[in-house]
Amino acid sequence: MEGGYLAVFYLIGSIPVAWLVAKWVDDEDIREQGSGNAGVMNVAIHVSRLAGLFVFLAEIVKGVLTVLLAQRWQLSDWMVGMAVVAAVAGTRWSIWIYGGGGRGNTLGVAALLVVAWQAVAISLGIWIITRILTRSSFWATRCWLLALPLTLGLVTMSWAYAVMGALLALIYLSMHKTDTDDHAMIKQTYPSLWVFLTTPPRKKKFGSEEIREALMHADSDEH
Repeated sequence: MEGGYLAVFYLIGSIPVAWLVAKWVDDEDIREQGSGNAGVMNVAIHVSRLAGLFVFLAEIVKGVLTVLLAQRWQLSDWMVGMAVVAAVAGTRWSIWIYGGGGRGNTLGVAALLVVAWQAVAISLGIWIITRILTRSSFWATRCWLLALPLTLGLVTMSWAYAVMGALLALIYLSMHKTDTDDHAMIKQTYPSLWVFLTTPPRKKKFGSEEIREALMHADSDEH
């Protein structure tokens, strides 16, 4: 019976929203664009920010739905934790696109907010402090992932959720690489993530004209 529940949660996570949106809008395989991730940021970069927003909201729904369903079915803490892991695994290794997928970051954080929002708040604090000290979003993300089992365990006082945090950290760390990091790719073209998000509508691909417009927009903001 427990295996059946986990299969349901895997299938929820495996819905390849990013891939479907990119196919519908551009008739392109998002896995062949940019970082290759079938996720929010790659869609925002290579399709449009509006499409990326849609994927972002859909992934939030998948994460919240996973926890609410597990709680509705009165599953144990261990099963709730494994439900979140199964949904993230489904996002990362979707059966519908032959084992491809995104990182599952948005789904995972949305689910964690329902399980223990305090742990997410503490993790955010860890991220901000590390970001200030190292000036690196990449290492800030790694530090908060490494701290995730501890923060979840302390907040919930549950070994089940501590183990969930450890498994999620392992999945995320296995995919967290500089050469496939969407945020790093954005910084190669735009001065900051904020400029990327606020620059007027642009072409689907990065180009020299886009870069000039982004830089001009950043300069005008500074003045």
